[in-house]
Amino acid sequence: MRGLLDTLPDRPPDLHLSGTEAGRAARRAGVRELLLTHIPPWTSREDVISEAKAEFDGPVHAVVCGETFEVRRA
Repeated sequence: MRGLLDTLPDRPPDLHLSGTEAGRAARRAGVRELLLTHIPPWTSREDVISEAKAEFDGPVHAVVCGETFEVRRA
């Protein structure tokens, strides 16, 4: 499955991960939760979250400017 960003003809290579790529990377890394940042303004946050959830079974959250999170060791 290709992500929404993957379909853009003028997408700069290696600039941002698509939701699909981020979800896949999170799954492979074995993380418990995925925080999505730097979602381009021309991209639907909901679509990026849906793409990530299709690849990753844990919680997926699109971070909003000013939010803070506590990262704990397993």
